[in-house]
Amino acid sequence: MRRISVILLILLWASSGGCERTARRPKLEDGVILSSGVPVRNSTAVLAVELTQLRQAEEVEILERKGTEWVRVRTREGIEGWVEARHVLSKRAFEQARALEREMATIERQALGQLLGSAAIRLTPGRASEENVLFHAPQGTLVDILRRERTRRMSQELIPRHYEPRARPEAESASDLWYCVRLPDSFLVRVGWVYAPLVELKVPDRLRHLQGEYPFVAWYELAQVEDPEIGTSAHYLTFDTHRTAPVPGTDFERVRLWVWDLKRHRYTIGRWEIAHGLLPIEHRREATLHRFRVRLYEAKTGALTEVEYLVDVRDPAAPRWLRPRR
Repeated sequence: MRRISVILLILLWASSGGCERTARRPKLEDGVILSSGVPVRNSTAVLAVELTQLRQAEEVEILERKGTEWVRVRTREGIEGWVEARHVLSKRAFEQARALEREMATIERQALGQLLGSAAIRLTPGRASEENVLFHAPQGTLVDILRRERTRRMSQELIPRHYEPRARPEAESASDLWYCVRLPDSFLVRVGWVYAPLVELKVPDRLRHLQGEYPFVAWYELAQVEDPEIGTSAHYLTFDTHRTAPVPGTDFERVRLWVWDLKRHRYTIGRWEIAHGLLPIEHRREATLHRFRVRLYEAKTGALTEVEYLVDVRDPAAPRWLRPRR
C-alpha cells in the first residue's frame, strides 16, 4: 500500500510538469513572500508534492493566478509551483507599503488596539474593492493606532477635513472610520489601514467604564501610584470624542486629566477642557514633566494651531496641569 502511494505521488508530480525548468513561463510581475516556511506545491490539489519551502521576504516571480486562492511562482532557483495567494504580495504593492511605513515612522502609538477577527490590512483607507488589500492579519493581533480617517461608506473617497463646530455631523451610516495601524515586528509589512469596527481599543481596565458618551481615541499614562487597598494604579491624560455625534473634521473634542484619588480609591477628573483637534499627538517626557504637542482648531476662524499641554508629576500622587502653551 505504501509503494502504491509513493507511485501515485510520483505520477502526480510528473503530470504537473515537475519543476518545468526547460520551458520558462513569462512572469506577470515580481512578488515578495510574507510568511516563513511557505510550501511550494506541484499543484493546487489536496494531494500534491511539496517541492520546496520559501522564507519570509524571499522574492519570487509571479507566473499565474488561479482565482483568489492560489498563485503560481518561480523561485530564484528556477523551481516553479503553487503557493497560497495569502502568502504572496506583489513587489509593487510591497514597495508602496514600505513607503507608507516610512511616512508613519515618526508617529508614536496614539492608542493600543486588538483585531476582533481576521482583518484586511490595506494600502489605503476604503473598501470599495479588494484592490488595496495587502494581506489579512489574524484575530487577536495587537496593533498601534497611529491615525484616523473617514471615507464615504463602501467607498475609497476620503471625507475632507472640514471643521464645522456648529454643523450637524454626518450620519455614521454614511461614512466608514479607518485606522492607520502599526503591526508587530513579526510582520514583514508593518503599517497599513484597517476598518475601525474590526479593532477593539484596549483602554486600561479601570478607565474603560468611565468613557460614557465620550470614548477615548488616545490615552497616556502619566505616573503610577500605590493604593494600599487597590494596589498599583495610574494617572492618565485622555483625548476623547463624542460616541455618536463627533464634531465634523476632528479626531477628538476634549482632553481630560484622570487622577487616582488615594482617599476615595477611584478616579476623579483633575481637569478637562474642550479641545477640537487632530491626531497624531506628539508626546515627550522630560524628567517629571509630560509635554503633549497637539493641533487644535481655532473656534472662530477654523485655523489649525499648535498647542502644548503640560502635566507635572513631580508629586506622583497629585499631577498638576500647567497652563497650555500656544
